This record gives sequence, structure tokens and C-alpha cells, in this order.
Amino acid sequence: MAPSHLSLTLIFIILCIPISSSEKLSLTPLTITHITTQQTQTQLIKNNNKNSHDDPMLQTLNYLTTSSLARAHRLKNPHDNTSSSSEVPMFPQSYGGYSIKLSFGSPGQELTFVMDTGSSLVWFPCTHRYTCSDCNFPNIDEMNITKFIPKMSSSAKLLGCSNKKCGWIFGSSSPVKCNGKDICPAYMLQYGSGSTSGLLLSETINFPEGGVKDFVVGCSILSTRQPSGIAGFGRGSSSLPAQMGLKKFSYCLVSHRFDDKPVSSELALVRDDSSAKSAGVSYTKFRKNPVNSRSAFLEYYYVNLRKITVGGKTVKIPHRYLVPGNDGNGGTIIDSGTTFTFMDGHVYDLVAKEFETQMSKYKRALDVETQSGLRPCFNIGDKPVEFPELSFHFKGGAKLVLPLADYFSILGESGVLCMTIVSSSTVGKNSGIGPSIIIGNYQQQNIYLEYDLENGRLGFKKQICK
Repeated sequence: MAPSHLSLTLIFIILCIPISSSEKLSLTPLTITHITTQQTQTQLIKNNNKNSHDDPMLQTLNYLTTSSLARAHRLKNPHDNTSSSSEVPMFPQSYGGYSIKLSFGSPGQELTFVMDTGSSLVWFPCTHRYTCSDCNFPNIDEMNITKFIPKMSSSAKLLGCSNKKCGWIFGSSSPVKCNGKDICPAYMLQYGSGSTSGLLLSETINFPEGGVKDFVVGCSILSTRQPSGIAGFGRGSSSLPAQMGLKKFSYCLVSHRFDDKPVSSELALVRDDSSAKSAGVSYTKFRKNPVNSRSAFLEYYYVNLRKITVGGKTVKIPHRYLVPGNDGNGGTIIDSGTTFTFMDGHVYDLVAKEFETQMSKYKRALDVETQSGLRPCFNIGDKPVEFPELSFHFKGGAKLVLPLADYFSILGESGVLCMTIVSSSTVGKNSGIGPSIIIGNYQQQNIYLEYDLENGRLGFKKQICK
């Protein structure tokens, strides 16, 4: 993400909002958020119009493949820059993300956000003049996107440049050097396939258990290909978990159906002691983020992946891809904002080759591979199918065996099956920069995931999410 200065025209749009300079951050107990997905049971995607260029499922998969690669490119090549828990519903969206609803302001204004563990700033579409270009997603009317109106909130304040929180978005814990009476400079953030820009506010975020005052949130005025706000759950100071002082948060993603049906599961936000282990959950420690790397890499959740197995056979992946160097290149992160899991080209080729070898009895569907952007794809027809099991093995012995529907999808009644993992062949010459493996939300479906921030560990177990 790359913060940058914008024109004064943008600033004048909301200059009537009071300026907050160095008020002390006041935190109150937090709550839990719900995660919504398209379906309550893991299942394979089916479509009757197989091998057709007009096949809507193939078009959807092609879009999600492209957006996953764009997201991976951004993550790998970022621009530097009373109760103790709550619950919020979390919904799957047709464009590949999972959304939650949060309330800001006094009185509260409820807005929709994409839940994103790969970035930190929380921002919403803001003011009547908010503009979003190329936001014509399914079921999204870019002319009627819900916006936060600062003038309607008595607690909204523009963040002053002398407030140390102003430095958060610019990669510093110190105040930005400026005239003490100025507001915090405008930001611009780059995401995988879009961007957003605006000004920082100090505002109240509301939960049934009580509000959290002086919460730093982005008031975005201009966006590209961002159909809603983003709730950053990364490891930066401006993230929702950091500002709320969360001990842990957890979610269980219901299955994608890419139809925006209102099916949801819960995102839990916990502020009390989280030392106890949850029943049946396996844990692996988060890896310390590379300190000499780009500042954006410090926001990611790195995990200690030791090996990948296909059908019980270890894929021989070179060590440099599994463990990040001091420059941040290599290693594995987990990201709720990416749809399909991404692997650097060499890693992906090794994994794909092993599937091809173990499924050699099935004919490749090369036409579907071309249309969908996924590979390998197989024509399985109506034959009984033997699927190799895909497993991730982590430091400490934790093993995550993916549900079948998390890494293969079937298209068509006659049965064309594709692996829903993408490679870096189209990411560009700098594909070796940044994390080598990005575990996306498609591979997190029907898995309970627990981000234990207090103890620095990731917990997981397979379960049907609902």
C-alpha cells in the first residue's frame, strides 16, 4: 500500500470536520464479527454449460483467477508506506471476498467491509461526493454505494498531523513533520486490482457491548474497483485488532457459491485472556516478520510451513521458498483477501505435476484450462474418481488436511475438474519477490481459523461452517 499526498480539492470536501490532534486513545471492551459465505456445507461447484465460452461459471473462475493473481502481485510487490468479545456476521461475496458489517459514528452508520488480513487500515466510502470507478460488480450499483457521512456524526474528527497516529499509515510510529495546525496528509492505498484515497478520521466504532472511541479510520473519497470499504485485520498499528487491543480473533468461512446469498458465519473478536487452547484445534506459531523487508510485509501473517504433501507424498520444494529471507522474499502467509491460493511458479509447477502424475488416468481438459485460467483440469466424466489428499504441514507438527472442495472444483454435468490454486506465470518478472505461498480464502472454507495474537500462533481445525 502506498500513501501519498492528494490535491487540496479533496481536503476541502470535508474540511468542516473538526481536527483531532493528540487525544489519548480510549479503548473499551470489544465484540465479535460474523463472516458470511455462500453455502453452509462444503461442496463442489457444478455447472451445466461445460466447455462453453459463455459459461458463467468459467467466466467467474477466470475473473477470480485474474483477481487472485492481481492480489498476489500487490502482496508481493507492495508500495511502502464491557464484554470481552463480540460477534459480527460474515458474508461471502460474488467477487471472491468475505464481508462484515460495522457501525461507525454518533449516531451509528452501518456499512459493509471486506475482511482483509493482508492489510491494516480500516476505511469506508465517505461523503456524498464519493466516487468509485470500475465498480460494476455483480449485484453492486456503483451509483448507490452506501457512504459514511461525517457531517451526520457528532464524534467525527479529521486527524491532525501532530497526532502520532497520523504516522501509522505512512509507516511510522512518530507524528508526521508538519505545521501543528495542519491535518494529517491524504493517503492513497493500492490493492490487488484497485485503489482508494482519502483522509484519516478519528471516530467511534460501535458494538453492542460499547463503543471504541478515537478509532482511526480512512474516509475515502476516490476509489477504483473497490465495491465496499475494507476492514484491515493485518499486523499493523492501524488494524482493527491492534486498535481494539484484541487478544485473538477467529472465523470459519462458509463455502463460496459466488451468488451473494445471505448465508453467514461468525467472526469472533476477543479482548479477554486467550491462553486456553480451543478443543480440537491444532496450533502453529506465527513466524516473526522479516525486519529488513518492505514495511508492508510487516503487516502479513507469516506461518512456518515445513512441507506440502499430495496423496501422502512430499513435494520436494526448495527451502528458500518455504522460509522467508531477511529481505521478505519466500515463506508463506495466510490472507483472507485473496480468493485462490497463490504459489510462485516453481512451487506451483511441482505441486501441479504431482497431481498430474497421481491422476494420470484422467484426460486433461486443456480447453477449460485456457478458458478458466486454472490448471490442471481433468475430464473425469461419470467415472469413480480418486482424489489425492492435499496437506500443509507446519512447524510443531500441526497438519492441515484441506477439504476436497477447497482445492478442486467440478464444472459441468459431464465432469470437468480443475485445481483451484493459481501460479505466478502471469505475475511478472518480479514473481520471486515477497511471499512464495499465499493461502487464500478458497482454501480456508469450512476450516475454523483462530488468530491467537496474545500467544503469537495460528490455530485451525476442519469443521462445517454455518
